[in-house]
Amino acid sequence: MLTGNKIFDVCFISINEINKDARTLNMARTLVKNAYSVCIIAFGNQVDSDYLSKENIILFPVEKKNYKKALRRIRDFYRGSKKYFDIATAKYYIAEDLYSLRVAVKLKKLFGGKLIYDSREIYSALGPLSDKPFRQRILTAYEKHYIKKVDKFIVTGSMDEEYLRSHFKTDKPFTIIMNLPPYRDVVKSNLLREKYSIGNDKNIIIYQGELLPGRGIIPVIKSLQYFNEAVLCIFGQGSFREEIINESIKNNVIDRVFLCGSVPYDELHKWTSSADAGLSFIEPVSFSYQLALPNKLFEYCMARIPSLVSDLPAMNKIIEEYQIGIAISSESTPEQIANALKILCDDSNKETFIKNCDSASHTLNFETQEEKILSLVGD
Repeated sequence: MLTGNKIFDVCFISINEINKDARTLNMARTLVKNAYSVCIIAFGNQVDSDYLSKENIILFPVEKKNYKKALRRIRDFYRGSKKYFDIATAKYYIAEDLYSLRVAVKLKKLFGGKLIYDSREIYSALGPLSDKPFRQRILTAYEKHYIKKVDKFIVTGSMDEEYLRSHFKTDKPFTIIMNLPPYRDVVKSNLLREKYSIGNDKNIIIYQGELLPGRGIIPVIKSLQYFNEAVLCIFGQGSFREEIINESIKNNVIDRVFLCGSVPYDELHKWTSSADAGLSFIEPVSFSYQLALPNKLFEYCMARIPSLVSDLPAMNKIIEEYQIGIAISSESTPEQIANALKILCDDSNKETFIKNCDSASHTLNFETQEEKILSLVGD
């Protein structure tokens, strides 16, 4: 444990498990590479601390429990962070989501410095709260209260910036940092086939991300009835797990749906690379989802596999520009989804998609955003 009066250049605060938090890790690594001193307050353990210390990143881990309620998770994160307040002082505090904003505001109040808010989503219109208007109103009020102390904003796309400038009624600076992965070379991998005994006669469709309603998982499970030569491998955790199992049983495809759990971010690429196509079939159940431009789309591209996405504006723009997959209506029938997946997996199309993904990977990588990240903390 650090002691003394060290002042870091940047302190990231994230309520996520740090070994799965791609965005925080990528920004922290960019800064350390450019000789900034960095610490992170996040859910984690001593193993995570030892791992990151090899990269000169100091982790102040908060113990994570199995939370059934989000409010308890937020409360415990704040309480667990308090013991680090005296040693996590920094020139800049970056709140990596709404739920860590309270900690960042407190640190700024205690020690000064500037506060940057990374609004990864439109928290005033979240997908999981689309049918819970009272909870959504509370969360919106919570956000508006704490953003009064924010000096700069980070968003994932131009549409988010346009909306949040109006929503927050602010003229403070915004910086767009897309959810891009670091550049990685092609990896030849058969991890999924070997672990789950998937034959070469099956096409592997992969989903990676939180298991939540509105992520397109259920429509794709239904589509497997019309694509017998496909299996679905699902990476991630979340409250929607039982619904996924039940729907797989209901549609008689449980033997072709594999719940793979979650893996550390630094290991994910080799798993993704062993699939044939990726899913980012987000349903527009909320305004936040309508503007979605998730990291999974770019991680599939970096793995050189094509994506099936819903034709929401931001994702559709990427698909059209780089030709790294197919965009179809979020209201497509299971049979239409299956037909799109068949196109992605057809041998006659694979070479073109792989070539397009490889070309795009040299543009759609995190390193291309380095100057923007440095400018955030350079004044």
